[in-house]
Amino acid sequence: MKRVRALPVVPERFPAGFRTMLRDLLARGPKLRTGRTEQRRAQSRALAQSGTFVGHRPYVCGDDLRRIDWAACARTGELFVKLLEEEDRRTLTILLDLSASLLAGTPPRRLAALRLAAVLGGLALRRLDGLTIVAPGAGRAEAATFAGAGDLDELLRHLDALPVADVAPDAAIATFARRGVAGRIHWISDFAEPRAFEVPLAALRRRGADVVGWLPTMPEDHGAPRRGYVEVIDPENGASLAVPVDDELAAAMQRELELLARRQARLFAQTGCPLVRWASPEATDFRAAVWQDAIGWGLR
Repeated sequence: MKRVRALPVVPERFPAGFRTMLRDLLARGPKLRTGRTEQRRAQSRALAQSGTFVGHRPYVCGDDLRRIDWAACARTGELFVKLLEEEDRRTLTILLDLSASLLAGTPPRRLAALRLAAVLGGLALRRLDGLTIVAPGAGRAEAATFAGAGDLDELLRHLDALPVADVAPDAAIATFARRGVAGRIHWISDFAEPRAFEVPLAALRRRGADVVGWLPTMPEDHGAPRRGYVEVIDPENGASLAVPVDDELAAAMQRELELLARRQARLFAQTGCPLVRWASPEATDFRAAVWQDAIGWGLR
C-alpha cells in the first residue's frame, strides 16, 4: 500500500543530557591526533621564538615550554602558550554528509552523525587551534570555522541548523579546492553508495589530506528482518511502500547488507584510509563511556 508522508523526524539533537555529558567529556577527553601537522610539530619542538604575537591557546602535553606565557598563567591559573604568526595551526576538519539517506533508522542515523560531529568538534575546540565544519549542500553554512572552547555553543547551534541536502560526494572537492585542506579530515557519512565516494576520497588523498571515515552503524546494518513488513521510503518525495518480508526477501536483503559492508571496506582500504564503524548509541544514552570508547578507538 502506497502513501505519502513527511520525511522522518530527527529527535532533539543536543538536549540537556547530551550537553552535560559533552562538557564532562571535553573536560577529561583524549588528545586528538591531527595528522601531518601534528607530526611535524612533534618533530620540531623548539619552535622559532620570533614572529608576530597573535594570541594564546591552552597548553597541551608536548608544547615547547619556552612558549608558555607565564604572565597569563599567573592571571588565570591555567597554562597558555603564545601563538606566533609563523606557527602551523593544528586544525581539524569535519566533513558532514547531509543526505536524506541518513534519515533511515530508529533513531535516524543523522542523529548519531550530528552528535559525533559535536564530540569531535568539541575536542578540537578545546585542544587544537581551529575547527572547520564542511557540509556540502548547506548553502551559506557550507563551510564554517570555529576556534576556542568558547565556541562550543555556537558549534552546536550551527550543527543543529544544518539542512537535509542531497548532493554528490564530489561536491566536497569543490569546497576544499576553494578553501584548501586544513588538518585531519573526519568524514561522517553512511557511505550508502561507495562508488560515488571513490573519486572524491582519492582526490583528497592526492591533496595530502589525512582522512578518517566515520560510519555510525545501527542494528539494521547488521541483520535483515526475518518476518513482518519493511517500509521503503523514497527520500525525495516521502512516498512509502510497506513490503511483506518472507524468507526469500530476508535472504536477499542480508546478502545486500554484507555486499555493501565489503564495498565500504574496500573503498577505504584502496586509499589507505581507516574506516571507523561506530555503533550509534540510543537517542537517550548520554553515558560518557559510550563516547570515550568510540573516540579513543577512532583517534589513536
